[in-house]
Amino acid sequence: MPPWQCKGIPMAEKPGTQTIRLAIDSSLEYVFLIGLCVRGICSYLPFDEVTAYQVEVSVVEAVNNAVKHAYKNQSGHDVEVLISLFEDRIVFEVCDVGRSMDSERIPTSTIDFDPNRMEKLPEGGMGLHIIRSTMDSVEYRKTERRNVLTMSKLLPNKSRESR
Repeated sequence: MPPWQCKGIPMAEKPGTQTIRLAIDSSLEYVFLIGLCVRGICSYLPFDEVTAYQVEVSVVEAVNNAVKHAYKNQSGHDVEVLISLFEDRIVFEVCDVGRSMDSERIPTSTIDFDPNRMEKLPEGGMGLHIIRSTMDSVEYRKTERRNVLTMSKLLPNKSRESR
């Protein structure tokens, strides 16, 4: 049995069977709906408030990126988020069928800037930097039909935390 329960309801023993599919139109005005769903799911998990907020921001940023970059802010396309709950982690897959990212141009996780000089903040790449800084695993892949950004966050575990 998993080390935690969702409001008294034990998770299924078979990993990956707890999956939710969300889809919104590729319009920035609907992205907040994904954030609300992620926040609600995280509230049932053993995350502290800061971690839950970081997960929400990461998923929202990934969906924003799909709308802005894959679809060039054009509505009428689906952005799909698959949320899978495992015994030890939660996994978010943000999927689109728009323009794919050029893996050569994806910013690295290190961004050089002076946080005391807000006017010097970089104009691009901060979203991926935030995602990589807060999630435990981030992978991007292109399939024949879809672009998929997979992000995972480990669930707190008493045995892991005591190490």
